[in-house]
Amino acid sequence: MKVIRLTEDRKIGYTAAFAILAASLLVLFIPYKYLLPVAALIFAASATVSNAIIKKSSIHSYNKRQVLLIVAVIAVLYLVLYYLTGLAFGFAVFHGTLTLSNLFRYVVPITIIIITTEVIRSALISQRSRVVSVCSYVIAVISEIFIAGGVRDISTFFSFIDFVGMTLFPAITENVLYHYLSKRYGMLPNVVYRLILTLYVYIIPFIPNAPAILPAFALLVLPLITCLFIDVLFEKKRRRAKQKKSKLGFVFSFACALITVGFVLLVSCRFRYGILVIASPSMADEINVGDAVIYESYDNDRSVAENDVIVFQGDGNKRVVHRVIEINDVDGQRQYITKGDANENPDTGFVTDSQIVGVVRLKVLYIGYPSLWLREIFSQQN
Repeated sequence: MKVIRLTEDRKIGYTAAFAILAASLLVLFIPYKYLLPVAALIFAASATVSNAIIKKSSIHSYNKRQVLLIVAVIAVLYLVLYYLTGLAFGFAVFHGTLTLSNLFRYVVPITIIIITTEVIRSALISQRSRVVSVCSYVIAVISEIFIAGGVRDISTFFSFIDFVGMTLFPAITENVLYHYLSKRYGMLPNVVYRLILTLYVYIIPFIPNAPAILPAFALLVLPLITCLFIDVLFEKKRRRAKQKKSKLGFVFSFACALITVGFVLLVSCRFRYGILVIASPSMADEINVGDAVIYESYDNDRSVAENDVIVFQGDGNKRVVHRVIEINDVDGQRQYITKGDANENPDTGFVTDSQIVGVVRLKVLYIGYPSLWLREIFSQQN
C-alpha cells in the first residue's frame, strides 16, 4: 500500500482549511442579529492567519486588468437589466439604504466578509490540493449564505425550498466563477464583482418589484455564462480535450440550473403552473400519496367542468386536491361540490371560484416522496 507523506506546507494548508470550515459552520446557525459582525470577525482573523502561515504562489497572467474590467462591466449591466424589469413590475422602496446605522450593521461587515473570503480562497487554492480547494469552495459558499441571512429562519418545508432555490444554488454557481477567476487572475476581479452585486441595495433607495425568482435565476446562470465567456476569450490555447471537458461541464451545470429554477417556479407557483405533493390518500388509486400533481393556475376566465380535479383552499388555508362532482349556480355564484375519489362521501359544503387555486393537468408518480420526508423532519423539529 502506497503511503502518502504530507509536507509541512501541505499540513498547514489542511489544518487551516478544516479549521476555517469548522468555524464557518458553527457561525452559520447563530441569529442574524449577530451573524454578520461575528462572521466578519471570524473571516478577518482567518484571512490574517492563513495569509501569514500559508506560502502562496504568485499568479502570472497578462489579462488581469482586462478580466477585472469585464466582470465589473458584466455586474453593472446585470444591475441595469434588473432595474429595467421595474418598468414592467414597478418599484418598491428599500428601507435599508445607506444610513450610518446600516453602514456599520450591514455594509462594513459584508464588505469585510467578501474581501476576507477572497483572501482565504486565494491562500487555500494556492496549495494546489484538491481537498483544500474543495474546503475553500465550501467556505466561500457559506460566506454567501452569511450575507443572505444564514439558515436560522428555515423552519418549514417551503422556507427550505426557497433557501435552496434563492440562496444555495446561486451561491454554488457563483462560486464556480469565483474559483475559476481566483485561480487564473487573482482575487481582485471577484472582490469587485461581488461588491457591486451585493452592496447596490444599500446605495439605491428602491428596487424592482419583480418576482424574487427572476434575480435568483439570473444569478444562477450569469456566473456560468461569464465563466464560459472569459474562458473562450482568454484561454484559447488550452488543449482540445480540456476544452471539451469544460464545455460539457458548462452544459451540465446550465442544465442543472434550469431544472432547479423550473422546480422552484413550480413549487412557488410564481407564474402559470405550480406543483403540489400529495400527502393524503383521499384520491388513492387515481393519485396516491407521494405522487405530485402539476396544476394550471385558475382565474375566472378559465372554466372548471364536472370531473375536473382541482386544487383549492380548504379549512385552515390548507390546499386540497379533489374532483369536482357537481356544479351549481346559486344567485350568480358558482358552487362546486367536490369529493376525493377514495372517500365515501362528498366534501362538506362547497367550493367557490375564489377558493380555487388551479386545475390539475398532470400527475408525476412517486416524485413527491423526498418532499414528504423533508416535511416530516421539519414537523418533528416543530
